[in-house]
Amino acid sequence: MDNNPQNVNYNYYGSVNNYQQEPKKKNVCGILSFIFGLLSLVIIIISCCGVTIAVIPYIGWIIGFIMQFGNFLIIPSALAGVILGIVGVTRKDRPKGLAIAGLIISGLVLLIYIIMVILVIVTIILAALGVATTGIFAVIAEYLNQIQNYTY
Repeated sequence: MDNNPQNVNYNYYGSVNNYQQEPKKKNVCGILSFIFGLLSLVIIIISCCGVTIAVIPYIGWIIGFIMQFGNFLIIPSALAGVILGIVGVTRKDRPKGLAIAGLIISGLVLLIYIIMVILVIVTIILAALGVATTGIFAVIAEYLNQIQNYTY
């Protein structure tokens, strides 16, 4: 039988606390930032290291698809992670752990992607100038020479 009809909580020392426990608040922007950050991280890892994974039977076509079309998803998902992370960190009275983690992961993925693009541009410029004549530089230089010498 309930002798406490008014929802009064008597604690050990006899004082009365009239309070309702508030439900825990969730930071939806922080959760989404973390999800987008992990998505972009997985895509960039598969894009960089997917060739070694693509030899596995039945998984190779999935990896190949991600390697071909996943690059178009890296920038939007990382930018969404950064934006949602900033919004999640600035919200008051909300947990900020996942928002910070999503912001860091998404920012690192953007930085890695920008470095990769710069390296590709430098590789193409060096190959076009003929500075490097071995490895991938030679392949790109030969391709560029074929394009220049092509007659219509």
